[in-house]
Amino acid sequence: MSEKRWLLVAAAMAAGELVASCVSNFAEAWPVVAVVAALVALFGYGAEVRGWRFVFLFLVGAALFLHASVEQERRFQLNPWLREYRARARRPVSPRVARARAELARRLSIGLDRDCGASSLNRAILLGERGKLQQGQRRVFASSGAMHVFAVSGLHVTAVAGMLALLMRLAFVPRRLAGAAAMPAVWGYVWLIGAPPSAVRAALMASVCLVGPIFWRRPNLTAAWALTLLTVCIVDPLMIADAGCLLSFTVMLSLILAGACLRPGDGAIRAAVWMTTSAWLAGVPITARVFGHVTPGGLLANLALIPAAGVTVSSGVVGVLAGVFSDRLAAHVNNLAALSAEAMAGVASAVARLPGADFAVQPWPISACVLWYGVLLLTFLLVAKRRCRQVL
Repeated sequence: MSEKRWLLVAAAMAAGELVASCVSNFAEAWPVVAVVAALVALFGYGAEVRGWRFVFLFLVGAALFLHASVEQERRFQLNPWLREYRARARRPVSPRVARARAELARRLSIGLDRDCGASSLNRAILLGERGKLQQGQRRVFASSGAMHVFAVSGLHVTAVAGMLALLMRLAFVPRRLAGAAAMPAVWGYVWLIGAPPSAVRAALMASVCLVGPIFWRRPNLTAAWALTLLTVCIVDPLMIADAGCLLSFTVMLSLILAGACLRPGDGAIRAAVWMTTSAWLAGVPITARVFGHVTPGGLLANLALIPAAGVTVSSGVVGVLAGVFSDRLAAHVNNLAALSAEAMAGVASAVARLPGADFAVQPWPISACVLWYGVLLLTFLLVAKRRCRQVL
């Protein structure tokens, strides 16, 4: 199946689940929606009506979300204490995972004072331990619109996967197999940090890209994105209504579309500005609707913070591995990671002090969000069309 068809399938199911999330009060009617979907499939396939597959998948997505909503409410009725924790309550960490995580934290702190700000930043960025952040650090990164660097997601998993693949190449693993050989370690990293949903989604998408070369296929980000979204829609339909899930998928799609608009001749600075702006624009409606905040400062901060976070994560991975052989070597690498983390804190602090870096707004209506994304998509299409004309 081509990447366009994967994208269409994922988009249809996600759209159905999104619409169903707005009418979840009618969750008990999910069998009716399922029957209508079956009728659409029978009629559309027999009459060869164009577009019936999209309608069918849309209805299937809506039925899945409504069914999941009914099952969740039944679980809450049988277990009233679940209402307090909802589905976000984490399972207790097993002693084995706790020991492994403590060992990782120890190696990340070799050569650093565990109570210093740099050490807490290192652990928060690589292990997602935001609870270790000092109050001032948390406030500064939130005000600058850069708290996402502490949510282990695509940025972190990509940096870890890239560093591990490079180490595999240095160990004389063939280029075609290096990514796949690093994949178990990537999933091990996700498991050790508690398998947060954002990290699992990123690891799944990375796995699709890493496995491709084994079958002599180039990594296809669009197909990987669509397959990951489709997996989430089927395995856990309720996640489509989660703000973090929406934000990660929307920003990632924006980055894919923005990357398709770049030409080989574009400079690094121009490409960085274009990609950062695209990611920020994709996140504005969700943050404005869900959190009631718009952070223009994040547009400026992320130009420096995202590359610095990549350096911090990559250095942290090398520091953890170096700690196996030499504490002195690990101390040098960890200090490089700490230097990058301190630079991130300095940039975030400077941006947070700028007037208008973060301001509260009234939650945006859905119509404004749809209009915003429509204009953004049209912009990508126009830029891509213009670039194609210039190439020709």
